[in-house]
Amino acid sequence: MPADSDNSDRHDALTPPFTPSAPSAPSGTGAKSAVGGQASAPGEHASPPPSCWQLAVAFGSVGATGFGGVLPWARRMVVDQKQWLTDREFAELLPLAQLLPGPNVANIATVLGRRFQGPRGAASAVAGLYFCPTIVIILIGFAYAQWGQTQVVQHLLSGLMPAATGLVIATALRLLAGLERHWSTLTFAAATFVGSFVFGLPLLAVLGVLGPCAILMAYHLRRQRDTDRMRPPPDAA
Repeated sequence: MPADSDNSDRHDALTPPFTPSAPSAPSGTGAKSAVGGQASAPGEHASPPPSCWQLAVAFGSVGATGFGGVLPWARRMVVDQKQWLTDREFAELLPLAQLLPGPNVANIATVLGRRFQGPRGAASAVAGLYFCPTIVIILIGFAYAQWGQTQVVQHLLSGLMPAATGLVIATALRLLAGLERHWSTLTFAAATFVGSFVFGLPLLAVLGVLGPCAILMAYHLRRQRDTDRMRPPPDAA
């Protein structure tokens, strides 16, 4: 019937392009795509996309528990818990979020919310992300105005810095694990680190030079893999 066809088209448009890694994947959450980006077996379907409320609650939990920077907690929620993205897909989405104006995690919430539920999903994810932190930071602001200069509070803040640094380093290592194993990947990552942190060059300048080069290299490698895949084996008749 036409109505069923419209609902089916709407569902297909909202369903993310990620396929489950197994037919028994939970129905309440998204599912990882096949390892290495391979297509899933025929007959497998992606799980229903999360609702606006589920997006708000999920990113709200990130905002409420993301002490020391929410990026590690966002990666853990999106990849490990909800399985909306794989490690590699999150690593590919993060550079886009870093290039766009605004906080990285807010950009990730906007992109994922828009992908799953359109503009309402993007607004729900961002609203959930900032709801708890806004309330907490207002309360902490009043408390810091009263006791922020005391010695106990200063020691507490100093002790939190190593933990926050460790979270950032752990997230960076997890992102590197999801990248393609190739010499060019490590070369561009090392060149970005050296240019930004060792020589202190502006980040936009570093990305403006290395970004197009990395894109061209990835395009060349993809074309080369496609050509090798289409080439018949040497022992073929």
